[in-house]
Amino acid sequence: MSRRHALVLSLIVAAGLLAPITSTRAADPAFCDGYANEAKEKAKLNNKLNCGFQGPRWSNDVNGHRIWCLIADQNTAQAETNNRALDIEKCTCQWYANKAMDQVAANKAKNCGFTGLRWLDNKQAHYDWCAKIKPGLDAMMSEVKARKAQLKGC
Repeated sequence: MSRRHALVLSLIVAAGLLAPITSTRAADPAFCDGYANEAKEKAKLNNKLNCGFQGPRWSNDVNGHRIWCLIADQNTAQAETNNRALDIEKCTCQWYANKAMDQVAANKAKNCGFTGLRWLDNKQAHYDWCAKIKPGLDAMMSEVKARKAQLKGC
């Protein structure tokens, strides 16, 4: 094989090796700003609710999330956002169901006599309600506060 043919073959092989890198498009910087802020908010919830998730996905470092996003393609970054959201939804609903059951137990212990769906002694029902609202943190916190206020008046 001539030197020229070897050079051409080397260039073709190099182009083939680089093709996957150049064909993958990095995520848009504006998208990555949103991605990083969302990741930081979910990481804060992870800590606040004691979910226990660890690793880079749960870092509080907004710049780290942004940099990763900028080198990843947008579909991969979106998949990461979706997976993080599913994890935090499960944890949030678990937290809510546990909180509801603590308040239901207080209702019974104090003989308050509160009834209705808010006071249902069924952890799965509280979890399912939370999952149905995907979790609407405002709605969940409103329920927790309403039960707390009723218990305070008991």
